[in-house]
Amino acid sequence: MRTVTMSNNKGGSAKTTTTVSLASAFAEMGFRVLVIDLDPQGSATFWLGGRESPVGLVEFSEGGVRVARLVQSSSTPGVDLIPTSPSLVPSGEKRLNDTGLALVRGFARLPDYWDLILVDTPPTVGYLSLAPLAASDHVVIPVEAHALAMQGVASVMTSIKRAQARVNKRVDLLGVVACRVNATVHTRDVIAQLRASYGATVLEQTVRETIRLAEAPGRRMSIIRYAPWSAAAQDYRAVARELLTRMGGTASRV
Repeated sequence: MRTVTMSNNKGGSAKTTTTVSLASAFAEMGFRVLVIDLDPQGSATFWLGGRESPVGLVEFSEGGVRVARLVQSSSTPGVDLIPTSPSLVPSGEKRLNDTGLALVRGFARLPDYWDLILVDTPPTVGYLSLAPLAASDHVVIPVEAHALAMQGVASVMTSIKRAQARVNKRVDLLGVVACRVNATVHTRDVIAQLRASYGATVLEQTVRETIRLAEAPGRRMSIIRYAPWSAAAQDYRAVARELLTRMGGTASRV
């Protein structure tokens, strides 16, 4: 079982789109996938056909909650979901720290049932984006092909290094994925800057912008199911294969 966190502290970076799309692509390849929605806005929960739950990883970490009560089925075959929950947003600074620690404990208690766990995080620096780094094997940074993208990537890389030094030596940067790519000089320049700054950590495969991606959430279907032969669906399948290769997994299970 591998845990992969999608992280970028900048909004509009396609984290949720990448989480949902990769989950569907991996499931299509035969993997058992769990999506954990740590964004209180619940976009991944909605997109995957789920609903906010009063029981989340925080409650699960305390014991007495069965996995069957924690996990929901999603609208994508082969993909399960731990939806967003109110306990992700406690009151008071001490509670924030307690919640972060509870999330780490919750990750540790999950059974070794799924091949891949994909974690969607909010676009902020805080306990909901940092706690998963203490429990993950890998981090993927989705990034919009825009000039402001560089700052978000640098921020996540700093967080990964801190996590490696303090709480989780095994976590690594699996790759940077350029998303919402279109045929403009600006986009080409941004991708060139990313590759110049971060080298091989930037995936060869990029994800093209398409109206189908904007339509898919309203149908509560991943792009892989909603428009399986669209450019974005093909791109996310290719991203999934490239990430899988980087993880060293080529069979039906990681």
